[in-house]
Amino acid sequence: MRRYAPFAVCIAGIAVVLALLPRFNAAQPRGIRLTRAEAMACADPMARDLGIPVGQSWPILSWDMSRLLEKELRDDPGRYARAYDDPVLGPRLGSYLRIYFRRGQSKSTPYGYVWIDGRNGRVLGARLTPREEESGKHATEAEMRPRADAFVHSRPFDGAPSPQFESARPTVMRTRTDWVFRYRVPSAFQIGKIVPYLNVYYNGDRFGGWELSEEYADGSTFTGESGGAITGFLIRFAVTYALLIFLLAVFLRKYHAGEVGVGTASMLFTLLLALLVVSDVMMMRAFAENTGLGSLDAQQTGIAIIVFKFVIFDLPMALVVFFGWSVGESYARERWGERLASFDALLRRDALNATVGRSVLRGSLAAPAVAAAALLIGAIPLLLKSAHAGLGGSRLILFIAGPTLIDLFAFTDAMIFPIAMVLFLLAFAHSKRVLAAGVVAAVVLSTIGGAVPPPIDPTLQCVFFGWGGIAACIVVFLAWDLLSAAVALGGASIIVGAAPLLSVAHGPMLTQLSVATVTPLVALVAFAIAALMTGREVVYSYEDLAPHVKRIIERERVKAEIDAANRIQAALLPLESPRLAGATVASHYRAATEIGGDYFDFLMLGNGDIGLAFGDVSGHGLSSGIVMAMAKAALLVQVGVDPSPRAVLNVLNEIVIKTAPKRIMMTFFFGVLDPATQQLRFSSAGHLDPYVYRGDNGRLESLSSWGFPLGVRRRDPFREHVASFGPGDRLILYSDGLIEAVDDDGDPFGFERFEQVLRDHGTKSAEEIKKTLLSSIRKFTRNRPPEDDQTLVVVSFEEEMAGEAIA
Repeated sequence: MRRYAPFAVCIAGIAVVLALLPRFNAAQPRGIRLTRAEAMACADPMARDLGIPVGQSWPILSWDMSRLLEKELRDDPGRYARAYDDPVLGPRLGSYLRIYFRRGQSKSTPYGYVWIDGRNGRVLGARLTPREEESGKHATEAEMRPRADAFVHSRPFDGAPSPQFESARPTVMRTRTDWVFRYRVPSAFQIGKIVPYLNVYYNGDRFGGWELSEEYADGSTFTGESGGAITGFLIRFAVTYALLIFLLAVFLRKYHAGEVGVGTASMLFTLLLALLVVSDVMMMRAFAENTGLGSLDAQQTGIAIIVFKFVIFDLPMALVVFFGWSVGESYARERWGERLASFDALLRRDALNATVGRSVLRGSLAAPAVAAAALLIGAIPLLLKSAHAGLGGSRLILFIAGPTLIDLFAFTDAMIFPIAMVLFLLAFAHSKRVLAAGVVAAVVLSTIGGAVPPPIDPTLQCVFFGWGGIAACIVVFLAWDLLSAAVALGGASIIVGAAPLLSVAHGPMLTQLSVATVTPLVALVAFAIAALMTGREVVYSYEDLAPHVKRIIERERVKAEIDAANRIQAALLPLESPRLAGATVASHYRAATEIGGDYFDFLMLGNGDIGLAFGDVSGHGLSSGIVMAMAKAALLVQVGVDPSPRAVLNVLNEIVIKTAPKRIMMTFFFGVLDPATQQLRFSSAGHLDPYVYRGDNGRLESLSSWGFPLGVRRRDPFREHVASFGPGDRLILYSDGLIEAVDDDGDPFGFERFEQVLRDHGTKSAEEIKKTLLSSIRKFTRNRPPEDDQTLVVVSFEEEMAGEAIA
């Protein structure tokens, strides 16, 4: 069943995309047929006829829309669609705009403009804009009005049938007087307070062209959404640099540890930078359209902007991918190595194999589903009427450089978001055991970054509801692998960017757009099939791996062994304190490293007595933990034979001497508590003397029993002692990690402070004494991590122990 899941996902995704497209194509220019190249070919002859020196100019092609009409119609998609069929409104809703800038001069006054109807190639307007200092005639309205009327009646005008003269407006300059004659255009289509006009221009007495325009009937000024695009850009800019700084910090730490490689990352850095530079060159003319940089001409302005963009955006983004791959790969190798296999093979130029083919096919089939998720979430604000359908990816096609730019942007997105966001953030979070937080962070940052944005406006609504595509991409990554996620996201970017315009296009535009949309997806599927037919799987041997990958594997192997040893040690320590008749026990254990050298235990002996074992191996870490485990094993055997404290220490001493590494010693305290007599028989092998707080007089005593630590060959015999307890007495066993805990100045907590806490709080319960001691030490050290293992056992005698211990 899983074998056919990608095909089912693909079919479902296509169905959802087709069902949702009518909600997103309202703002698209319905019936558009002309490509950008055809629009240029239509505009240039008209420009020459008007007197524009086309060969001397630096022209650009953009798209022009009536902002007044768009604002009036956008909340009613059905009405918006019908407006395209209206003879007055249809030509005004959108057209190609050819602007002819002057070379070597400020771009504020171009040679002129030509508007081309994208549906039929007709000229909707053409205007000549001479510079202010150019001379001409100071003609009067009486001289020019007849010429304007004759021009208006000489031919039909698309977008202005039956124009009616309304007013003439002069612009008087030192060298000439320019005129604009305004003709109101009646319309049967209800468009609120908006009045359509046909403007005819004269520069002096020279014909200056005509233009379609719209105004509010009451003369009010158009106001659109302000600040959203700028806010979105600033947030995106801040997120990029914040992520770059964080990645750099993590990269430097792991680089010094030898856990990252830069070879593959450098390849990705170079490839992404090349793609961004190519896209910048394609967008250079569009950058120059609405930006002025002092005396620079349009071409110089465009070059200056792409250089600026390269420095502040392209280069940092390429660095984000560089660090994202280096660090993300390092974390992913720990537990997700299989998710990188196909991406690895691709980057190693070993692409034609079944491993890569399977990932590419899965990603290609998942692309419609990722696109469907983006549109599905993007449809929410449309239903709530808090947003409206926008041009989306059509801006790249119509305003900037055509359908090829959609593909180029999809390729860059397929590198940036799966690597810098999905791979790094999810692998990093997974290594910290907070995968859910990583998923949320990846979704939020990718949405702000603009991963598969739905074609809606305003900008902030697009950001708030733009997380559907990246969320689906993360699902693909978690279900399959990184290459599948990258292909799925790239394919979805193409679909979401091109599908709305594709659904309303005709003729050459439909053909060009279909080729640009379908060709990459078909090529991916064809490549995937060819790769799968090889039947060759990518299998790396240890020798094939990069040095930093080998170091990661070795580190993980050691970590796994330490984790196993940690679990074994945890099993050696008591899970909970024993329940005693007439007494309570509280205990605490904290290792300084993964494996501790401290040991304590409560042993239920056959005659009802309780064995209290407490030990401390010199140092801490794996060696100390092994010695502690051996002592535990020997102790369990010995108490079944002879549990007397002296015998126990003799046996443990022999074990440590024979098995422990040289210079490893172990202090040990062992006592046998008789519940009936409240007596403790004990012996000590160099361990710190336990304290006894006497409840009847508040005095603090120590159970002194001097002896050499375990592991010393020449020694005096172990000595056995007896201590008796009564109601209110407290027995405190502890390791030197508590006494030697230091503050920021390196001063130890010490015996005096330890004893003072016991005197001040000795009347409290065992649990309260434990918490008070630990709290005092934490406050003294200001929560510094311990430099040695810390162990504490407190026994509180509350009444006569008439019965036996309860396990």
